[in-house]
Amino acid sequence: MDLTVPDTPVAAAAAALAAEACPPFLLNHSHRTYLFGRMLVPDADLDEEAAFVASMVHDLGLTEAHRGDAGFDQVGADLACRFLEARGWDRDRIALVEQAIIRHTNLVANDVPEHRLVQAGAALDVAGIPPDALRSDTAEAVLAHHPRLDFRAAMPRIFLDEIARQPDGVFADLEQAVNLSEVMASHPLDGP
Repeated sequence: MDLTVPDTPVAAAAAALAAEACPPFLLNHSHRTYLFGRMLVPDADLDEEAAFVASMVHDLGLTEAHRGDAGFDQVGADLACRFLEARGWDRDRIALVEQAIIRHTNLVANDVPEHRLVQAGAALDVAGIPPDALRSDTAEAVLAHHPRLDFRAAMPRIFLDEIARQPDGVFADLEQAVNLSEVMASHPLDGP
C-alpha cells in the first residue's frame, strides 16, 4: 500500500493545524488513523481529501488549543466545519467531514466510506481492532513512519480526563460499553 496522503492545499493545511495543536503522540495517531483506515477501507469511490481532513482534525477537541465546553467529538467537528468553510468547500463535503468526526467512536460500522475510514483507522490504532491487520507489512510501514511514541501512557490519561469533563459524552459511553481505558493499556502494538 502507498503511504502517501492527499497532496492538496487543504490537506496540507489540515496537517499543519493538527501539527500546531497536537502533542507528537496524538499527531502520529491522526496520521495512523488515516493510513490504517486506507488499509482497512480501500474503496475506490472515496473522497480521500475529506477522509484525510477528518482524520487530522478528529481529536483536536482533546488538545489544550481547542478543548471546549462540548464533547471532544463535537468540538472537532465544529472546528472542521469552520476550517473548511473558510476554504470554500461546499456544504455536502463539509458535512461528510463533520459526520466522519462525530461518528468515529461508533461501535457499529458506518456505511459511508469516509466515515468508515476514520472509524476503522482509529479503532485499529486505539483498540487494536481488527488484530490481524496489525500483523501486516502495511501496518509495520505505517508505524515506522508514524511511531506510537508514548501513546500507551498518554492517550488513556486524555481519555479519562475527557470522561471526567464530559460524563455523558462518547468516551464515557465507550468506557461503559467496552472498558476502553483497559483495552488501550493492553494494545498489542505496545507489548505486555
